[in-house]
Formats: sequence, structure tokens, C-alpha cells
Amino acid sequence: MNPLRLLARWLFRKFGLERRGTSVYGYVEGGFSIFINLILFLIKFVMGQRTESIALKADSFHTLGDVATSLIIVIGFFIALRPADQRHPFGHGRTERIIAIVIATLLCVVAYEFFADSLSRFLKPQPVRFSWLAIFILTVSIILKEMLTIFSLMLFQTSGYQSLKADAWHHRSDSLATALVLIGFLILPLGQFRLDGLLGMVISILIAATGIQLIVEAGSLLLGEAPHPELENNIRSILQELGIQDVHHIHVHDYSGRQEITLHIRLPGATPLNEAHTRATHIERAIKDRIKNSEVTVHCEPQSLPAIRQSRE
Repeated sequence: MNPLRLLARWLFRKFGLERRGTSVYGYVEGGFSIFINLILFLIKFVMGQRTESIALKADSFHTLGDVATSLIIVIGFFIALRPADQRHPFGHGRTERIIAIVIATLLCVVAYEFFADSLSRFLKPQPVRFSWLAIFILTVSIILKEMLTIFSLMLFQTSGYQSLKADAWHHRSDSLATALVLIGFLILPLGQFRLDGLLGMVISILIAATGIQLIVEAGSLLLGEAPHPELENNIRSILQELGIQDVHHIHVHDYSGRQEITLHIRLPGATPLNEAHTRATHIERAIKDRIKNSEVTVHCEPQSLPAIRQSRE
């Protein structure tokens, strides 16, 4: 097995996560990520100053961007897990996405500034001091970031929290950016000083792309997304097991950890009201049992009203 995956599994057991509720996953992943990334940021930035490498300094701020996104996880879980109240009957889960948009926007600003600096370095190249220590630090950084990626993905696979998956891929984007910087340092003895500025621009674009992706993903949920095909198919399969074939208007409102599911089913027109209510309640419980953190509302319609059916469809 991959040694990094073994290390991630060790951390998973070290924190006793298999015995604890998934609500703590965001705090564990976010806190651990913030600690590692702050150390990596300081080391990379200092080495970037010493070696005068704009690419390494840009990469250090990419790592700092990971600190910001992990902080979102911690703050988002703290607010999102607060219980519903009178003003927020569906809870506070979407707060995390609002904060994500703000931080992602700042991340794009950082990307723009470093792109400008990198372009200036590319047009007016300056020698960069070769350092075996910098190469060692970059290699260790890549290993740590990949370990964070695997650890975050393990937490996502166990809990289903999309924010943990997003943070995992943010870690991986940082390890890829660091790999580019490492390649640049290895080529420095060949005298390719323009490559430092070029790599800095590539990393800046990568930072901007990450920020834009975060904005699109968070904004899409806030605007209201159609249910994922896999989720809709899961709902339909549950209904088929219960003998319901005629289902439509499946709507899913995601509140980051809580899903409000509504759907319409058709029953024979002669079905007594009590029986229709009983079947609807049975369906609601079946879906809630199979789909975690969901609230379900089922609306029953008669099959014997073709005119009404056509007008609704």
C-alpha cells in the first residue's frame, strides 16, 4: 500500500475518528491542515527570500491560500453545525459557502499580484541562487501535501462532506504547484533564469483557477442546483423498492450537511386519504433512513386526473 495512505490511516486511527461522529471531521482536518500549511508557508517564504525565487515565494502564498481554505472549514463547521432557529429554520449550513466566496476572491487578488511580479521577472530575468536545502524543503512539502490530500479524502469518503473533498483537491493543487517550482530549481544550473518567472506565472494562474473554481462551486449551490443524477437515481430506486413507479418533481435543497428533499408521487384515485398519508409517511422514513441528514416531504396526487396531470407536466 502507498506509504502516504498508511500514514493517513494512522492519523485517522490516532484521532480515534472511526469512533467519533462525523461532525468533528471538519475541525480535525482544518486544524491539522492549518498547522502544517503555516509551517510550510513560513519555510517556503523565507527560502524564497534567500534564493530570490519569485516562483518559490508565489508557491508559499499558494500554501497560505490553503490555510485560508482550511480556516473556512473550521469556521464553516462551527457555524453550519449550529441548530436551526426561528430565523433560519433550515439551519446555518450555507454559511461556509459564503465565506468561501470571500476567501476565494482574495485568493484571486493574490494570484494577480504574483502574476504581475512574475511577468516582470520573466521580462527582466535575475539570477536565482541554487540551494539544495530549498530542494529538500520542496520535496518534503510535496510529501506532506499529498499526505494531507489523502487524509482529507478519507474523511470525505467517510462523512460525505463536500467541503472536505474540495480542501483535499486544494492540497493537491499546492503539491502540483510545488512540483513545478522543484523542477525549476533542478534546471537552474543550466542557466535558465527566465524559467523562474515563467513558473511563477504558471503557479499564479493555478492559484487564480483554484479561486475561480471555489467561487463557481459555492455560488452554484447558493443559486440552487438541480439534484445530482446519482442522488436522484438513488431516490427513484428506493421508491421502486416500495412499489412506486410514478414519481416526478424531485427537488433537493442542499444546506451543507442537511438536505431538504421534496417529491410528488401518484396513487390510484380511489386510494383512501388515510392510506395515502400512511404510504407517504412510510416513503419519507425509508428515504431518510437511506440518505443521511435528510428531511423528506412527499406529496400524493391521484392518477385519475389526466387534465391536471397534463397541465402540471
